[in-house]
Amino acid sequence: MRALLWCTLVAGVVGTGIFACNPNSIGRPCVNPNGQAVLGTQVSSPALECPSRLCLLQPPNASTGSSGASADGGTYRATCTAECQHDSDCDPETKASCKEGFVCAVATEAGPFCCKKLCICRGDLLEGRNVDPDGGTVVPFSCDPKQNPNPTCPNVKP
Repeated sequence: MRALLWCTLVAGVVGTGIFACNPNSIGRPCVNPNGQAVLGTQVSSPALECPSRLCLLQPPNASTGSSGASADGGTYRATCTAECQHDSDCDPETKASCKEGFVCAVATEAGPFCCKKLCICRGDLLEGRNVDPDGGTVVPFSCDPKQNPNPTCPNVKP
């Protein structure tokens, strides 16, 4: 009887731990592997400190005044991110480095993660690129096969 109660207790604690945490740890600080200034949006992978293995590096956003803070004291935002389809996929582990919250949007139009939707701090969206004037996210022209018949990003499916 004791063994059964012990197993039930352990299963309950482990089950609660699995459902209580964010599996992608969105918003957790991560490290810029180059340690250099971030001039444009970058995705660092593999980022071992992030369960998704993706670290989003964002330069200061002049339009919102958001400068963020990196884990190593830099003036850019470096947070764990994950691929997403909807804003509901971007529930953050912490809002310490992004008070505005996270949304699902295209982060970059170049590199291996071009045109992939990732969880991005709302304050890092750029009007004319991945946000419309009303504040909603949009797919950039270069990533939309309906608007751009000749996309250069290999992640865009016609």
